[in-house]
Amino acid sequence: MAEARPAPRKRPSAKPARRRPAAAQAGPKRARKTLGDDFAAALRADFRAHGAGVIAAVRAEKPEQYLKVVLTMLPKEFSQGVASENSLDGLSDEEIRSRIRGLEASVRPFLDADQDLSGPD
Repeated sequence: MAEARPAPRKRPSAKPARRRPAAAQAGPKRARKTLGDDFAAALRADFRAHGAGVIAAVRAEKPEQYLKVVLTMLPKEFSQGVASENSLDGLSDEEIRSRIRGLEASVRPFLDADQDLSGPD
């Protein structure tokens, strides 16, 4: 008796689609979120390791950059409120001088502390 042979397999006419990586399957929105999450995690780790020292160095060496960073960290409402409160329109010269003296008095302890940290000249 003759053995039965299995029927030959048919090859599909089109190539099967390749599997895309998980990030690509999720779509570009998910890929951006993942990249953003990874960047935020790396930034957090770097800040934990070096943050305080870098902040102190920037404050000492580039105070204008330090102030820019501080302003970006403040809530938007705060900076808008400060701008309206600090408007000099409508103030007399004496009122402006009084505000300047008040600011100098507020800042002086910080300036004195910086001089103490720098040591004798």
